[in-house]
Amino acid sequence: MKDSGLDGGSVADARACWGPHARALLSFESGDEQATITVVDDLGDSDALPVSWFFRDPDDFPEMERVALDLCRDRILDLGAGAGCHALALQERGHRVCAVEILPELVELLRRRGVVDARAGSVFDPPAGRWDTVLMLMNGWGLPETLSGLERFLAGLDQIVAPGGRLIADSTDMRSIATDWRREDGIRLALRDDGRYVGEIQFQLEFEGERGDPFSQLYVDPDTLSALARRAGWEIAIEAHGPNGAYLSSLRRSGVRAPADVPSGTREER
Repeated sequence: MKDSGLDGGSVADARACWGPHARALLSFESGDEQATITVVDDLGDSDALPVSWFFRDPDDFPEMERVALDLCRDRILDLGAGAGCHALALQERGHRVCAVEILPELVELLRRRGVVDARAGSVFDPPAGRWDTVLMLMNGWGLPETLSGLERFLAGLDQIVAPGGRLIADSTDMRSIATDWRREDGIRLALRDDGRYVGEIQFQLEFEGERGDPFSQLYVDPDTLSALARRAGWEIAIEAHGPNGAYLSSLRRSGVRAPADVPSGTREER
């Protein structure tokens, strides 16, 4: 959870939701190594997340994130960069990286941490330009917030992905908790008790007793993602699997061959 998306909302709207996240990161940067964010969702769960996780070193990256960074090529746009752990690792490899966060204080944090090119923006308001790799990690597919937001994002993806480029993002398959199913526009959707898609979840973040406004995050299953991506003209490959339904995907424009040194398809052996 790093970027709000907010479907074109203002920075003030983003801060109302993500202010506790920003304050927690800045507190850790200032020396509070025990800083913790409380994450509450509308499934009835509440988790404590150590803020140190956003500042982790490459040696601490999960295997799925290592696969993602190995897939990155040339000019990279890191959407929802958080504290910049992935952007900094890619810079160390010699890549040109533009790291994006929606709140100005997080853009400044990225710059202080050594990210050469850090800019304000969001998934629906990215920096101008087209990129060889668009990277979205830590539930990157959550950034469009809903299935309708995902469709809108996919429809405009050509505006940020250069010809021959790719998008790399992760998510989690939540279909194991579905209570019903519905076929919509040719796609079989898993549903929650209230009739919503099972992966459309509302969250609130809390830090030091201050709780932000609710916001949406999307956890899209690979079959639904594949159907929506192909409908928008993108080919999808599942590059790796992680625990509890987590997976890593890559998208390329249909008809564009992957580089010879990066085989397409499922990489479950990793």
